[in-house]
Amino acid sequence: MLITIALLLALLPASNGDTIPARERTALERYRDHARQHHFAELSPAARVVATGRYLLGTPYRAGTLDDGEQEHLIINLAHLDCVTFIDNVLALALTDARDKEAITTHFPRNLRRLRYRDGKITDYSSRLHYSTDWLFEMQRQGILRDVTGDTTGLPRVNPVGYLSRHHDNNPALRGNAAMIARVAAIERIINARNTRYLPKNRVETRAGQLREGDIILITTTREGLDTSHVGIAVEVEGNIHLLHASTDAGKVSITTAPLRHYLQSMPRHAGIIAARLANTEKLNNHVK
Repeated sequence: MLITIALLLALLPASNGDTIPARERTALERYRDHARQHHFAELSPAARVVATGRYLLGTPYRAGTLDDGEQEHLIINLAHLDCVTFIDNVLALALTDARDKEAITTHFPRNLRRLRYRDGKITDYSSRLHYSTDWLFEMQRQGILRDVTGDTTGLPRVNPVGYLSRHHDNNPALRGNAAMIARVAAIERIINARNTRYLPKNRVETRAGQLREGDIILITTTREGLDTSHVGIAVEVEGNIHLLHASTDAGKVSITTAPLRHYLQSMPRHAGIIAARLANTEKLNNHVK
């Protein structure tokens, strides 16, 4: 009987049907207490994003945490983050009212679904927003983020995407599933028709002054089949914009030692950036007022 009760408590459902493991529920409640103690609700949305990101400093890096099991479902994991899950968890936390005792374990999962899946609906692997430019497009469509890269006239296009469909044999969610591969390939064609452009890294320094703390920085790549290879949050350090991110090199959430413009130059495959900023938090059902 005691074992059965322990198993039930280890998987506590949120009111919207998403399951929150006991470890993550504890982590969410710990964040809620920290946010209340440090008055996150009184901060601007951008400042709240930065404060939340800094709260997660030191969290170990781990890739592939969303690819768990055959059936697509909402995975909540604050113990290990990659660059993408760092961003969606930070935004979901920052846009949840930490003053509400119950919101952190009920509204946070709903916000996370809105940020991670197209229209917030989980149907299958193809409903997840795998490509960052597609994610930004959806966030803009929902009015959550806006592209603040600036005038992109004459700037280069991001790489055409196609990595997932071309390398389906390396992906358990796609391997041997012709229908799913076709759905993913169709989404890739839609993404490629958008003509998304980016600011090359050799021009970032000239526009660095236009970036603000809390901006979401999508880093474009030269790698074939991918639009971006990294994402992080702009933070100010001694008057310069640095990147707060889940870093493979550091093995944890950290802040780059060099300013963003120098960090980009040090990475040969980094092509440039797309910058986004919180636009209208009303679009999430449970934003912080």
